[in-house]
Amino acid sequence: MEELRDIQGLDNISMLPLAPGWWVVLGFMLLLLAGGLFYVYKRYRYKKSWQFQSYNVLNSIQIKLSREASLPTKEFKHLVHELAIEIRRIAMQKYARESCAGLFGGQWLAWLQKYDPQQFDWPNNGQVLVDYQYMPDVEIVDKSKIQSLIDAAKRWVNKC
Repeated sequence: MEELRDIQGLDNISMLPLAPGWWVVLGFMLLLLAGGLFYVYKRYRYKKSWQFQSYNVLNSIQIKLSREASLPTKEFKHLVHELAIEIRRIAMQKYARESCAGLFGGQWLAWLQKYDPQQFDWPNNGQVLVDYQYMPDVEIVDKSKIQSLIDAAKRWVNKC
């Protein structure tokens, strides 16, 4: 019996220090977590920004415009009015209110031409933004012109 020895359990295995492979995995997971949090934060800030709101308004105008084949003149004038207001709001958000809020008519279109980063031809294509309130109910404006105005405004919002 003297030759028999007691069975002893294994020593406790320590969790630290981890093997180098685990440190790489942990570092990668922390990097993914930080990247995900950064993405969520940037997305949250974008959704609270005026650019996101303006882009949504322009999209809704474009959808309303393309939804029906022939809009009644009153509805069409209302859409053009919404577009004119949104373009002015974009200009006032991007530049100082004092520089563009009081402009109207040809001055407004020339100002848009001057400050548009894409150099869209506002004086020739944007005349409907100035004249929509004076349009007779029988006048029909080409929808493609309005679509090009919406696209130009969207590009302007994207450049901000």
